[in-house]
Amino acid sequence: MVNLLSFEIEAFDNKQPTLLITGSNRNIGLEFVKQYSEKKWNVIATTRKPETSKELNDFAKNNPNVVVEKLDVTSNKDINALAEKYSDQAIDLLLSNAALTPRYKSGFKKISGVEEDITRQSFEINAIGPLKIIQAFMPNVEKSKNGKIIAMSSKASSFGERLKMPMMYSYAMSKAALNSMIYTLSFETKRKNILSVLISPGMVNTTPGMKIPGAIETEESVTKMVALIDSLTMDDNGKFIDYEDGRTIPW
Repeated sequence: MVNLLSFEIEAFDNKQPTLLITGSNRNIGLEFVKQYSEKKWNVIATTRKPETSKELNDFAKNNPNVVVEKLDVTSNKDINALAEKYSDQAIDLLLSNAALTPRYKSGFKKISGVEEDITRQSFEINAIGPLKIIQAFMPNVEKSKNGKIIAMSSKASSFGERLKMPMMYSYAMSKAALNSMIYTLSFETKRKNILSVLISPGMVNTTPGMKIPGAIETEESVTKMVALIDSLTMDDNGKFIDYEDGRTIPW
């Protein structure tokens, strides 16, 4: 009987670098999958619900260097199973992209309208989730000669550059917690020659057909982020960086 799990991993070309990304079923995550696949990387594209990720699955069918895996970043069972499956696989880029982002109207609720359940969920997905992913896959990144850990953050978390108005309480709080975790991690990874960086992807239009003033399209944001990630050095370790020009964003 054929072991399908082994077959999927053996299909990788280990002369090429490997990416593991969370939240890859749509928008920024899916575009990362497409662009790194085009660069001939091995791509472990994880998503909470693979069975409904049609565009991702269709892309993977036509690109053998992409494997779709189930991963809910809030599920220890999912994380442990995936880490065990890929225990021998070097990961050159661990990209934490999965996030809970507020819908447009809910993001403008005043303090009286901030929901405790949504706030807890935001921290679970946006901050604790990346922490658990890094804990599980750090041994894989250590196997790489040029390992990088990249987390998608947001200017909403920046005291210096966020919009000066009461908005996105839960999201901003959870992303600020993510920033703190990656900054703290950078002191540990530096000793292992692993780069840990936060990137702001800019204000990206993730709703097809909708025109949002000042927003950029997903392809533009990801194209610039891929080039930025390629150019990063250990001098950038622990920084919060803008997608467009690589400048440091104030905390």
